[in-house]
Amino acid sequence: MKLLKNFRLVSLLACIVLLLTGCWNRKEINDIGIVTATGLDLMPNKEIRLSVQIGIPAKLGSTAAGSGSSDIKNSTLVISETGETISDAYRNLQKKISRHIFFAHSRSLVIGEKLAKEGVAHIIDFFARYHEPRLHSYLILTKGEAVELLNSRTLLEKVPSEETRELVKQGIGLKITIKDFWDMMLADGLEPVAPQINITPREVGAMADAAADSDPKTQIIEGSAVFRKDKLVGWMDDMETRGILYLRNEISIGVITVSLPKEKGGGKVSVEIIKVESNITPNLGDGQLSIDVDIRSNVNVLESASAINLAQNDMILYLQSRLNKELKDRVELALKQAQQKYRSDILGFGRAVYRAYPKEWNRHYKDNWDDIFPDLKVAIHPNVVIGRIGLIKGTGG
Repeated sequence: MKLLKNFRLVSLLACIVLLLTGCWNRKEINDIGIVTATGLDLMPNKEIRLSVQIGIPAKLGSTAAGSGSSDIKNSTLVISETGETISDAYRNLQKKISRHIFFAHSRSLVIGEKLAKEGVAHIIDFFARYHEPRLHSYLILTKGEAVELLNSRTLLEKVPSEETRELVKQGIGLKITIKDFWDMMLADGLEPVAPQINITPREVGAMADAAADSDPKTQIIEGSAVFRKDKLVGWMDDMETRGILYLRNEISIGVITVSLPKEKGGGKVSVEIIKVESNITPNLGDGQLSIDVDIRSNVNVLESASAINLAQNDMILYLQSRLNKELKDRVELALKQAQQKYRSDILGFGRAVYRAYPKEWNRHYKDNWDDIFPDLKVAIHPNVVIGRIGLIKGTGG
C-alpha cells in the first residue's frame, strides 16, 4: 500500500515537472524591436498607415558627459507600412523588420486628424484585444500626421516619445490613456476628449524661420480634440481646454492673469493655481433639469506688474472678484464650445445626472441626451481665494 502511494506521488511529481517547461513563448531581448511610440494615419486610398518608433539599443544607454546631441538624434528610427486594417498594416510592417515588433513598452498612441474624423472605435478595439500594447499608454491627437510627431527630435530626452509622455504628465493639458478613452466611449452621458499635440519651431520671433530651416521642430501641447461617439468633430484651444479641466475637476497646475483698471493700480497681476475643487450638481426643479457647477480655487500671487496695494483687504477682495470673473469666463467659453459648436458632452454632465437621478435618467434623458445637452442650463459659481501675496506689498493705495 505504501509502495502504491509512493508511486502515485512520483507520478504526480513527474506530471508537474513536464508542465513546468519554462517560458514557452519567451522572446530574447536581441530578437525584439522595442516600440516606444505608435502612430496611425489615414492614407488617400483609405488604407491605414501604421508607424512605429523603435529604440536603437546601442543608442539608448547612458550618454557620457559632454557628448553632443548626435546620440540623441539617432537613438530611434521610425518605420511605416500600410494595410486595410491595423492588423494588416502590422503584418506588412513586420516583413520590413528583422526583429519581432514589441508593443509592450510603447509610451503613446498618436492618431492623425484625417483618421480620427473617420472614427477610432476600430483602433481602440485593436489595442484592447491585442495582448502586447498597454492600455495605460497615453492617447494623443494631432492636426497633422502622426508620423510627423514620431519623427520629431528633442534635446532634453533621448526618445521623442519620452518627450511626449513628459509633456502630458505635467498636467498642463488633458491626461488621457487608451483605457480612459475606451471608458469614455462606453459611458452614458460622457463623450470622449483627448489632448492635442502638434509640431512647432523651437524658437519664436526673428529666430523662428532660421530654426525651422536648420533644425527640426519640437512638440507642443496646443489644446484638445473633441469627439462625438468615436469621431473627431473639432478642436479646442489652450484657453478652452483649461475650462474643460476645471469642469472635469482635473486641473492641477496653471496661471491666471487679469488686467486691472487705472483706478485700481493698472497693469496686470498673475496668480498661481494651488488647488482646485469642482462639483457638478444636477437639479430637477419643477421638472426642469439644470446644472450648478461650484469651483473653489486656492491661488497665490505669482507676479504683480501693477501698482495695486495687496496689503489692503479691500484690494485683495477686488482682485479676487476679478479672478472670479476671469475663471467664469474661461469655463463658460469651454461650455459654449461644447454645447453650441460641437454638441458633445465631453464635460460629463450626463454622467452626473445619471448618478444623481438614475431612474429619471433612464426614463427621460438617456435616449435623448444628444438633443437635451445643447440647451441645458448651466450656472457657474467660481470662488477664488488668494492665499499668499508675497513679501512685496506694492506701492499703491
